Amino acid sequence: MTGIDFQSREPLPEGGVTSLARVLWRMVQATLFRWSPVGCHAWRRWILRRFGARVGRAVRVHPSVRIQRPWRLVLEDDVCVEARAILNAAGGLHIGARTLVSQDAHLCTTNHDYRDRSMGFLACPAVIGRDCWIATDAFVGPNTRIGDGSMLAARSTAFGDLPGGMVLVGEPARPRRPRPGSSPPPTAPNLDDLDAST
Repeated sequence: MTGIDFQSREPLPEGGVTSLARVLWRMVQATLFRWSPVGCHAWRRWILRRFGARVGRAVRVHPSVRIQRPWRLVLEDDVCVEARAILNAAGGLHIGARTLVSQDAHLCTTNHDYRDRSMGFLACPAVIGRDCWIATDAFVGPNTRIGDGSMLAARSTAFGDLPGGMVLVGEPARPRRPRPGSSPPPTAPNLDDLDAST
């Protein structure tokens, strides 16, 4: 899926260049990005690439989507991000090919260091697999990985390492059943079924 270590927790990079880039991105996102017509996906892909995002072919991002630190964002081919979704990519966010992020979903890759009195920010990556569906108003938390082909149900919250090919439901989300049309996650062989002579 990706080489990102979704379990890492490191101080969020800050500094002069990062601060300047954040200010510039906010200005561009509030004007050139947000004011563009809904169908101008190529224009928004071009803008995201100018700010360091790795954006694949035929990616569709609605103009109302809010993105933080696009230079830490990877959108593989045919990803679709619907209206009012929030992509907090500050800690590193990778979304696999053909994945749909529905309206009002929130993907968050930062957290506060609760052990530090200053409550400094931590970069806590998230990885969404290929052919996934993050449904309406769902939340994907820091340090989360969702396997290929899974669906995170509406208003569910995802944390940790979740399997592929499943319908994930609840707070926190748990695998409920295989997702129709998706390959089931691999399982370990049943030792009782193996021929003892081999």
